[in-house]
Amino acid sequence: MTTTPHTLRLGAATITILNAGDMLVNMAEEMNLPANFQSSYTDLLQPAPFPSQSIHIALQDASILVDINDYAHAVPPDSPFAIPGYQPPPSIVEQLQSLNIQPEDITYVIITHAHFDHYSGTTFEEAGRRVPRFPNATYYLGKADWEHPDIQQGILESGSLEGQTLGVLHNLGRLKPVEGDLNLLPGVQIIAAPGESPGHQLVRVHSQGQTLYCVGDLFHHPIEIEHPSLMAQWADPQTNLNSRQKFIKAAIAENAIIVAAHMTPGRISGTPTSPHYEPLEW
Repeated sequence: MTTTPHTLRLGAATITILNAGDMLVNMAEEMNLPANFQSSYTDLLQPAPFPSQSIHIALQDASILVDINDYAHAVPPDSPFAIPGYQPPPSIVEQLQSLNIQPEDITYVIITHAHFDHYSGTTFEEAGRRVPRFPNATYYLGKADWEHPDIQQGILESGSLEGQTLGVLHNLGRLKPVEGDLNLLPGVQIIAAPGESPGHQLVRVHSQGQTLYCVGDLFHHPIEIEHPSLMAQWADPQTNLNSRQKFIKAAIAENAIIVAAHMTPGRISGTPTSPHYEPLEW
């Protein structure tokens, strides 16, 4: 996976994919991979690097960031996700700045779901206190994730990740819980896709006849697209399967580009009952 920003055009929109850093994950363990799949997907049997990606969407009147992981804060050297000897790329903010996109330029931050690697970079410490990383942005999180007991308990603890990020944004009136689907802007929708978490959501961008989805952790690996019933053990099985099947049907019909947080971008071909993932050529 590339460690430098990769940009593509989608009609009048510019999409930039940025990697905060690779995390070491054993997907076979995470999804309790059945034995009959192991011979065909041997790459999943050992811990392997998975990127932690943010997506920047540049429109004429908006600058949108989907997910942000503060790698140094969220993946310390003693983390089980840390790769020994690994040197992560510059931070997401530094990568944006290399493209002449300043934190003040971001108008919307969409958090696909409340797992640490998707929101840990929403705030930072300045003069001894946590403040929004993007001072002019409104932050959007699925309402069911925001209301989850673990999150609500976490924000009561000032030293917790939840308290230092989501709690700070909420107290400043910058966090907007989203219930269901939301037409954020012309051509930009937030779409509910629960299952990975109760409030997991997607971002759909449509411009000049082209469509792209930022799908967060709806899928972590192509095996989950081609076999949608395989998923992480923490997901709600039926809810997640319903979200995946609905999305796969739409993505094939629209010939959409798909950007997941931990996968190479691509498209889904085939049929809704027999989908195949085709990574884009970089």
